[in-house]
Amino acid sequence: MSLDTRNTLRSDAEQAGRAIYGGTMARRRFQQGSLLQRGTRRKVWVARWWEDVIQRDGTLGRMPRSEVIGTVAELPTRRKAMQVMSQRLGSINSGEARPQSIRTFGEFVKKDWMPVNLPTFKYATQKHYRYMLDVHLIPAFGKTQLRELTREELQRFLSRKLSSGLSWETVHHFKCGLSKILGTAEEWRYITENVAQRTKLPRRQHGAERAVLTPVQVRDLAAKLKEPARSVTLLLVLTGLRVGELLALRWGSVDLNARLLRVAETVYDGHFDKPKTKRSARTIPIGTETAEILTGIRPVAANASSLVFSTREGLPLDRSNLLRKHLKPTAKRLGLPGVTWHLLRHSHATMLDLVGTPIGTMQSLLGHSTPDITREIYLHAIPEEQRRAVESVERLVFGPKLDQSLSLDAVASESVN
Repeated sequence: MSLDTRNTLRSDAEQAGRAIYGGTMARRRFQQGSLLQRGTRRKVWVARWWEDVIQRDGTLGRMPRSEVIGTVAELPTRRKAMQVMSQRLGSINSGEARPQSIRTFGEFVKKDWMPVNLPTFKYATQKHYRYMLDVHLIPAFGKTQLRELTREELQRFLSRKLSSGLSWETVHHFKCGLSKILGTAEEWRYITENVAQRTKLPRRQHGAERAVLTPVQVRDLAAKLKEPARSVTLLLVLTGLRVGELLALRWGSVDLNARLLRVAETVYDGHFDKPKTKRSARTIPIGTETAEILTGIRPVAANASSLVFSTREGLPLDRSNLLRKHLKPTAKRLGLPGVTWHLLRHSHATMLDLVGTPIGTMQSLLGHSTPDITREIYLHAIPEEQRRAVESVERLVFGPKLDQSLSLDAVASESVN
């Protein structure tokens, strides 16, 4: 009797579909598996059996599987090793085991995950994931089948990255990225478990408190900078905006009469997007000094859609070039190493705190609470304490000439008095 290959393939495909979408599947014959020892100095028991898998074309197939189930020291007799293997085969022989894909991590990421998931992220997040995958994750796991990834393997990877000198935050991003990717593989029924969720990182160790710029240092830095770096620097300190929010600011979002700024966009590498989070879309008041800076750089016939800071072609400024060519070299010459765009925002938050700004007001100004944008675009919707807060920061920066050695605490005390 001839074998009907076409019907056999169709049957396998139907079985694979049932496996993928949760249906039942005919039970395979009972397996006892095979057992052997491997190694010289550290002998281990290796169990072997057959398991159902989802092949690359989506059909169901069978492949041999080998797994170390323990050391000979832990399982001194074959009988004990057989008991462990029998437990491991329990779900397979009971028919409860669900087939898993033989797709490798690299194949899944490039052919499945990236085309579907990556476009749903913001541009900056996409760029971060591409770097993380190309430089770290795919070189480490690209050739490993999804079903063969283990918690222990991922844990060793994370530990190696921490030991190599990478920051806790960077390694935490690796863990989150692995979990997101394997979570998708689990959701799509390629694997039965997201093993990245069971990995652990050591408790985060907070370093020394981050240094901030004093009002005197801000004035000295601004005095040495040329436009547009000077205005960008001052506005970041005076408003607390993120650099992407400031570089995406358009004149239509600036009301110099009411002294208001509306944060509606952010920009990264020339790509415009919505603000970082829903909470970041906000309207904030500005003081008279900030309004004067903006008035000084505003074109006579400013178009509402034109950027406040742009190239001659009307394109957004490159934050990296401004930082590398202007801000950092100037700050270094003044003995202020480590100055970044985020440090300017952090300095603004510290000054708000030093002038006694309520925490709720600080969160609203910095975009850390949910603002009612429709209501906040009106002048009367801006709480008076917010306006007093930003004006207090301006007095710190543009107040009477202060002694170079005057600390922020002393400046705050003087401002309060």
